Amino acid sequence: MNPRAMDLQLLFAFDALMTERQVTRAAKLIGVSQPAMSHILARLRDQFGDPLLVRTMRGMEPTQRALELIDPVRLALHQVNHVFDTQAPFDPLQSDRSFNVRMGDMNEFLMLPSILLAMQDEAPRISLTVSHLTPAMTIKALDSGEIDFAISTRLTHPKSIRSADLLQDRMVCVLRAGHPCVRRRWTVDAFLGLGHINIVQAMADTRFAESDSYRGRRRKLVLNLPHWLVAPSIVERTDLVASLSERMARRLNDRGQFVIRELPIGKADLVWRIYWHRRHDTLPAHLWMRGLVRRVCASL
Repeated sequence: MNPRAMDLQLLFAFDALMTERQVTRAAKLIGVSQPAMSHILARLRDQFGDPLLVRTMRGMEPTQRALELIDPVRLALHQVNHVFDTQAPFDPLQSDRSFNVRMGDMNEFLMLPSILLAMQDEAPRISLTVSHLTPAMTIKALDSGEIDFAISTRLTHPKSIRSADLLQDRMVCVLRAGHPCVRRRWTVDAFLGLGHINIVQAMADTRFAESDSYRGRRRKLVLNLPHWLVAPSIVERTDLVASLSERMARRLNDRGQFVIRELPIGKADLVWRIYWHRRHDTLPAHLWMRGLVRRVCASL
């Protein structure tokens, strides 16, 4: 393939096709007609010598070659955007750009309403697209440019990823108000003897393993969940307990339906942080967005 024959429109179209995996939606995403996008797809197939998208029973699916191209193409597009972003002033009131962010449902609950309220006043045309990724996928997405920033805690990352504090929090144990254990002495043994809800990818077990009082013992896990926000409704109706963010637990405890106990494992503090790639350190749009998120979280 001759790189000089590849124009930017083809790369943006390829990104849209890999995102939508459907010609009509991809055409709408970049503002061209459906026939024009079909023609562009034909050009992409000719340039790369590969069908890129093939029809299956589940719809259009990328080929292995297309999957190999996604990350480098998106990185190249981000570098192109970087050139123009550093030249042009950023006006949040006029900008219509979209930011891609990784957040878990607990961070969405704690932060998104206030972030969107601030955006409504300061940047009414800017939009957010939120996704939930595993820690490893989050670092990969930051590195490839698939997401602009992430909000999480205790992510292990290379030096190319920056971070800054947003919110102080801690893990607590949440029980229903009428739980039989409420009147008993709160000890490690009492805690471990309860039926627990485990949120997959949460940090509770890591904290327990780091505690001297835990000594390698395990919680009695009755239910494993992929998300945080369903856990409180289960706790309210059963004798199961959950280890949750104190900020979230207190926000949800509007009817006094929960008893909130410290985890009997010593220090359980955590810090919610914002993570981004160093290529975005000085980009005006990114600086503004990160500043808004930090300012909003400081007010919480």
